[in-house]
Amino acid sequence: MADIRDYYLIGDLHSSALVSEYGSIDWFCTPNFDSPSIFARLLDKRRGGSFSIDVGAYEISSEYEPDTAIVHHRFEQFSHAFLLKDFMLPQPKKYVAQKYLVRKITGLRGHQNVTLRFQPRPDYARKKPLLHYDRSKHAISTQLGNGSIILQLPKEALVHQVKHSSTILLTVKENKSYTFVLHHNRNNNTFAPLPKNAEFMTRKFWHNWIKQGTFTDFERDRLVRSAITLKLMQYYPTGAIVAAPTTSLPEHIGGVRNWDYRYVWIRDATFVLFALSILGFTKEAKRFFGFIESVTRKHTEKTFHIATMYSIHGKEVPPEKHLDHLSGYARSKPVRIGNGAADQLQLDVYGALIDAHYFTYKHTRRLSEFEKQLIVRLANKITQSWAETDSGIWEVRNGTFHFTYSKVMCWVGINRVLRMAPQLKLNKKEIKALSELETTISDWIWQNCYREAESLLTQHPKSAGQDATNFLFVLLQFLDKHDPKTKRIVEKTISELTTKDIFVMRYQSEDGLPGSEGSFLLCSYWMISALAVIGQAKRAHELLLKLDKHFNAQQLLPEELDPRDGTYLGNYPQAFSHLGFIMSAYYIHRYGGKQSFFAKYASLKKRLKEFFYLEKNA
Repeated sequence: MADIRDYYLIGDLHSSALVSEYGSIDWFCTPNFDSPSIFARLLDKRRGGSFSIDVGAYEISSEYEPDTAIVHHRFEQFSHAFLLKDFMLPQPKKYVAQKYLVRKITGLRGHQNVTLRFQPRPDYARKKPLLHYDRSKHAISTQLGNGSIILQLPKEALVHQVKHSSTILLTVKENKSYTFVLHHNRNNNTFAPLPKNAEFMTRKFWHNWIKQGTFTDFERDRLVRSAITLKLMQYYPTGAIVAAPTTSLPEHIGGVRNWDYRYVWIRDATFVLFALSILGFTKEAKRFFGFIESVTRKHTEKTFHIATMYSIHGKEVPPEKHLDHLSGYARSKPVRIGNGAADQLQLDVYGALIDAHYFTYKHTRRLSEFEKQLIVRLANKITQSWAETDSGIWEVRNGTFHFTYSKVMCWVGINRVLRMAPQLKLNKKEIKALSELETTISDWIWQNCYREAESLLTQHPKSAGQDATNFLFVLLQFLDKHDPKTKRIVEKTISELTTKDIFVMRYQSEDGLPGSEGSFLLCSYWMISALAVIGQAKRAHELLLKLDKHFNAQQLLPEELDPRDGTYLGNYPQAFSHLGFIMSAYYIHRYGGKQSFFAKYASLKKRLKEFFYLEKNA
């Protein structure tokens, strides 16, 4: 089993797979991101199942084909060499009956015998399937719920069939290509073969999509890869973007901090809209905003309840369960599916939703009647609930507290409502009440969470320590970028939570869980962005470049890094980390005297206006 950093992500806009640099597909859920896995070797080397290739004495080099989600693995030894390409055919449509994961082998030099091992283990390896080999059709198949998995083989392949696994032997000749296609056939529909030009179609899809984006020379390659990664994590039928396509990759090797991230966190809304819009992908922003609107409309019709997270279909997240039969990545247990944090009270959700609507309003100058009603109801919810304790952004499991971040997000919600007051048709009495509430929340934060003599903005009133969300307060405009106090707060937070200049911990306080965790990558990007905003763009740029050195060649970002050796930790790739990187690049450009990025972002207003208008009037 490879390290987390050694994996590449491929996908078809409905689900995704992780393939190692050694050419082994070790994680694949189908038909959707949150479906049970077919291959889960990532979480159990012995039981999980994979579709691998015997590497033998070959030297292997892997890379993404530029501006695509096609992975190239080059196998070389002495006078022999062959190329393996892995990809999934993108399917930008709401219903997909056939899914295609493609593995194409091409001989480059000499003749060689290649061995592949096909070991599907459906339902998180809770099942060992009976495989059926049909020689006449050159296919291996097995039933999967109400559908089937079919591995279409090249006619030259020889199969050694064992009950639950298949060993496939192939003689690869120079300049010849051999294609393996893993189909997921939903509901046992009529079998549809892979289109003959599937590789060309996949390459063209990604090239055409990237052309829609807005990139500068500054960090272009990383921005492109971040954009493709976010696209791969967006569920096309609903527009939802998962936090990560994996579950239970540990925040501490051998520890219990292992969570299922294949869901959509409402608080991510503004970050997602902001990042996608910066890069010019207004269609994706529109689709994600449509998902947020759909969820809030559905879940506020009868009782006004908005959960912390939802499934990619906009439904409640399944209860948290342990898969005790799996040993976990690097023996990090338990392996979890579902997420118990979905039941927590997290007050920031209301302010985050208002902020997302404010973001779209800034670019369109339009609010639908539903939006107006929703925003007012969200403001009322903040009025009723802001003084309560909650579990906070980090979803602690040792009780509820008056988290500073939660209070700031309540302030953000009211602040944004006041900015939209004329459009919301608020009367003078309502504006006065909300203005007083905005001041009350702000005063409460400064009186209860700030220690002026030390310039410390603490995590909550009972905490002696700070929280990395302090950096985010600059971006949210709760902290004034021109106020010397803001700079002191930023520096104090850096001094407590940062190691080796770039590794930022979320906090140092107890959270109800045993063991430690790595530095949180998103927090590093918040720090870098905040420094750029408060007038230290040169320092921010230097830190960004220093952080870049710790990432893998495929430019996929984890949730966390071990400050001691740069080990990748947590679910991977992590949408939040890529969003943070995009934000950092933007703020450095905006405040660093290089206005090209900002100018291009500003030019997107017309496109945003058109797309969001179409969404509201479809």
